[in-house]
Amino acid sequence: MEHETIEQNTASNAKRTVFIGAKVTPRQKEEIQARAQQCGMTVSDYLLARAYGYTPRARLTRKEGALLQELDGCRSDLVRYTSALQGMSTSQRLTLFNQVPFMAGWFHKLQPIAETVSDFLTAVREQNRVPSTPKPEEEQ
Repeated sequence: MEHETIEQNTASNAKRTVFIGAKVTPRQKEEIQARAQQCGMTVSDYLLARAYGYTPRARLTRKEGALLQELDGCRSDLVRYTSALQGMSTSQRLTLFNQVPFMAGWFHKLQPIAETVSDFLTAVREQNRVPSTPKPEEEQ
């Protein structure tokens, strides 16, 4: 029964009204605040996530963000090329590339790359969130 109460009070939409304090050194406080900021989280959200056994991911630096934008542009180009090629008839593709084996091999290799880049971009853009329940012991 106590476990049910904890789960209800930690639901992501429940308002947190109870304060828990901990004594730390000024250096520890700075470190905790810096880590929370790196993850794009408040200190409360960061500490709660850590208490539940989750390790929030650091957000991207400006340089990494710029590289990600460039990678996203490359992915967009790959998607456009793939779509354009899929819309062509066999004779149009033959005319365009003039080598069917090369064209078929290139097309089949291009699609998984585009999907992999897209999956990566989706995973990186996902924001950290406060879990609603602790991780089970076997996953920690």
